[in-house]
Amino acid sequence: MYPIIFKISFVEARSYYLLWASALLIFVFWTRRRAERIWGMDDDAVTSVLLWVYCAGILGSFAAGVAEKLPLYFSGELTLKMTLRGLSSGGGMLAGGLVGVWRLWKYKINIEDFAEAAAIPSAALLGVGRIGCLMEGCCEGIGKYCSDAPWWAVHLHYDPAGFYRYPSQLSESLASFGILLLLLAVERVAGRIRGERSFAVTFPLFMTLYGFYRLIFDSFREPSAGASGSGELIWLFAVAFGLLWLAFSVMRLLKTRCR
Repeated sequence: MYPIIFKISFVEARSYYLLWASALLIFVFWTRRRAERIWGMDDDAVTSVLLWVYCAGILGSFAAGVAEKLPLYFSGELTLKMTLRGLSSGGGMLAGGLVGVWRLWKYKINIEDFAEAAAIPSAALLGVGRIGCLMEGCCEGIGKYCSDAPWWAVHLHYDPAGFYRYPSQLSESLASFGILLLLLAVERVAGRIRGERSFAVTFPLFMTLYGFYRLIFDSFREPSAGASGSGELIWLFAVAFGLLWLAFSVMRLLKTRCR
């Protein structure tokens, strides 16, 4: 793969950070556009919320990524440089989500409407960002030695000859883009049924589908350094909360239609 796009003296541009930064910008600007045009939210308030979410997401993903590697650093298996490299999507989503709820409450913006505005851009964020993981060679899948290269496998730049891996980064990117297309279709149907009422449908569906994906396919990834099952708890919570939220929205919708 191509972890370094270019290097000038001691300055290097890594594909991982460039693509994840681009993915976050796509999320911010697309969510802002949808919040203003579709849900009629105030421009300044939405911009403030997204800036806080952006910063919290970066800090949360960095802190969680470092925390996962600390046990291997203290045991001497990882250097400080390697410990400080990499981000955690779970930590970023959790930190960004909590800070976002706080800012929405402060500005008195309807949380469900904002969540609907952010659902599809969230899927795009993950779809683009995981391509950066593939180019960097992080979040690598489990692998084995094969005499012939399997058509579905990838060979990373640091792998020994004949060693091929499950393409976990590409798999998650494709799954995220698939979820995006599904959410676009659901949003059109839900919009006709919901009308002007505030019912979150696409965001809880996004949480459920992505959480299910991580619970099932994380077993095909190499175990995280020092992981203690916290990742599984985050995705299990995402699935459970998403299903409950979706069921609650459907019940409210049916109740209003029966009146």
